[in-house]
Amino acid sequence: MDKFPSRERSAAAALEPRVTAVVVTRNADRALDLCLRSAFAEPWIDDVVIVDHGNNSEVSSNLRALQLDRRDVKVVPAPLELSHAAAANLGATKARGRWLLFLDPHVVVQRGAVARMAAAGGDARTPWIVGGRLTDTDGRDKPAARAGSLNIWSAVAVAMDMPGPRPFKVSKRRRRRGDAPEPAQVAAVSGAFMLVPRTDFETLGGFDEAFATHAADLDLCRRAVDAGGSVLFQPAASGVQFQQRGRNARREAQGLARFAMKNAKTPIERGFAFIAGPALAFLLAVRDLVGGRPPIRR
Repeated sequence: MDKFPSRERSAAAALEPRVTAVVVTRNADRALDLCLRSAFAEPWIDDVVIVDHGNNSEVSSNLRALQLDRRDVKVVPAPLELSHAAAANLGATKARGRWLLFLDPHVVVQRGAVARMAAAGGDARTPWIVGGRLTDTDGRDKPAARAGSLNIWSAVAVAMDMPGPRPFKVSKRRRRRGDAPEPAQVAAVSGAFMLVPRTDFETLGGFDEAFATHAADLDLCRRAVDAGGSVLFQPAASGVQFQQRGRNARREAQGLARFAMKNAKTPIERGFAFIAGPALAFLLAVRDLVGGRPPIRR
């Protein structure tokens, strides 16, 4: 990695810091290096906060060395017992930028994406959140936004990888002109590639730290909408997400069950929320069995 920021980044840093990328990394693999390189190459990202959340000693040492080499990097150690949401909140407290970009360490940002995300939120109702488009390494779209309503049944849909309504649609006329689709109002966007003004994030109280790993992003989006704000999906801002290691079904079920419990309103929903933990764990086990993915226990 380059030790010194580019001339473009140096000029930007002379002004008020714009975007801080917050990267929570645990059990880091080779994708982390590509993720950080893409963040350093993005002109709108002025500094990067890396939360070292339970990496091995070699990775932690490399991250500390990177911090010594670059003035725009801050490494924050996080105790292993912290939830992913708590680790992300810890990283946000160390940010200097006006906007926070929560970036999964398996995502490589395409150049210009962050500026498009910030522009999408320019006229949005506050508090606002903007998510970008995610693809796999073959260019196929990955779930990055949920359109339609966000309620207790969304937890079931997420657990079973059920596709929701398309968050955007390109008209034939725009397709012929080659125009990019406009930002779309959605129910939720992925925390793997999410931009939010720092003041709005603080107003919302950050991520709910009771979520172990999953569904904290759904919950933050729901709270933003409940506060009268906007959640937008910007398909013109894209990132490539590398394949992650197998899912932890137990932790995923815990997060989705908490989301279901927080959103239960009717007697039927409250009844389901009462059994949501074991019910979602069963659904996730079926999903992994059908998909040929062995469960991870830790």
